[in-house]
Amino acid sequence: MVIVFFVLAVLVVVAIALVAVGGVTARLARTAQPAVFDLEEAVGYIADVLPEENAGRLTHDDVRWILRTDVDLLEEASDDEVPDAPIEVVDEDHAVARILHRAERAHRELLDEDVVAVLDARTGYLEAIGAIGAQATGPLDPAAEIVGDESDEPATPPDAPR
Repeated sequence: MVIVFFVLAVLVVVAIALVAVGGVTARLARTAQPAVFDLEEAVGYIADVLPEENAGRLTHDDVRWILRTDVDLLEEASDDEVPDAPIEVVDEDHAVARILHRAERAHRELLDEDVVAVLDARTGYLEAIGAIGAQATGPLDPAAEIVGDESDEPATPPDAPR
């Protein structure tokens, strides 16, 4: 009789464990995994997808330097130290110009088309790891300042009437 109760207790414990583990496993399967930007993986990916004319001029170190410089410049543009600062949208042309300016100061000989190719390939890498999806139609704040835009008009989404 004791053996029957022992076997029954073991079966109940195993059933409870299977239900608990199965529930957690199902919940985790539905949860999106966080996208993690791995610099070395990104450098390898970008080097593999660069057009031949750019790949012939750029080393892995150049790609790594462009990525790090872009991140540094994005961090400067998104200064969290200033509360209530206006949303700043970094224009792609302005970003390339800032990277080229830093390259000149660092005595790196980079062409603008090389920087553009690396940043475009970086976007492909971010899409591949699931960090970004479809392109947004405009800034969250229609009054956001677009860095590099010389006009005094506030930014408007591309599909907004003018």
